[in-house]
Amino acid sequence: MHKRICLSGADMYELEEVFTGRRGIASVRTGYINAAPNARHEDVATGAAGGRMGVEICYDPKKIDISQLLDLHFAVVTPYSIDGQGYVRGAMYRAGVFYESVEDEPQIQLYLTFLAGKGRCPATGEHLTLNDPNSSAAARRVLHATMERLTSFQAAEDEHQGYLTRHPETETYIDLARLRELVKL
Repeated sequence: MHKRICLSGADMYELEEVFTGRRGIASVRTGYINAAPNARHEDVATGAAGGRMGVEICYDPKKIDISQLLDLHFAVVTPYSIDGQGYVRGAMYRAGVFYESVEDEPQIQLYLTFLAGKGRCPATGEHLTLNDPNSSAAARRVLHATMERLTSFQAAEDEHQGYLTRHPETETYIDLARLRELVKL
């Protein structure tokens, strides 16, 4: 049985390429996450339809778990940028994790809490904790990635599916060749 998650935060073509062909991932489609019904690329790109541009990932949780998906996602997408990264900017590119199953919510929340405090290890004593990202605003990184319930996903038009496979000469912000060398899930 497959599960579904949607991710945003970078160019959807690049995200599609990052996740396609990975062990445990059955399918990846580019599209519009939590956008108005019948949204098209132009509608989401201009903000008229709301929502985010990103990818829908169907995966086998027995072969790859949600934390591995998030590890890969946040290896290429910065959760600390307000709206997008590189040359893609705007609310439709904000880093986000969109889940279907309520059982995934605690794990995603824990992961994002970890990212918020990453790099600042808590120092604890018998009755004192310093640099605890949960209690100290100064120790907390500003995390702009969001976690939301998935209410809709609309696959992007055909010309937006498999774009980088058909156009390998396209310049990308994510170093996909380097990623392939480093990441073996």
